[in-house]
Amino acid sequence: MKKLLSITALLFCMCGYAYAEIIYCKVESVFVCSSTGCKQTKSETFINLDTERNIYQRGDSKGIDTYNMNTYKSGNFITAEVPGIASLKIDVADTMNFVEIVQLGLTTYNNFGKCKLNT
Repeated sequence: MKKLLSITALLFCMCGYAYAEIIYCKVESVFVCSSTGCKQTKSETFINLDTERNIYQRGDSKGIDTYNMNTYKSGNFITAEVPGIASLKIDVADTMNFVEIVQLGLTTYNNFGKCKLNT
């Protein structure tokens, strides 16, 4: 029941209702891909999504970068996007697992992990 209420609150928030949410996502595995192939690496990266202010933050041991984001809902998924830089898709109906794709130059970082609501 608690999970259903959390998901309902998230959906209301993402659909424009005035209910502030911070979604915290922890990267658990990373695949770095370039024209020479992909390799798995470790990450200390986390993502904060502020759905009230439409702010996307990526942080690690070097600090936090903040961007404006767009959000979209499609079925059981919420997508947060920083145009030209990153896209993150969360399974809000079931697991709160996510995939984030970040492009830096011609290298793509494919990040996977789990999100939770910080209310």
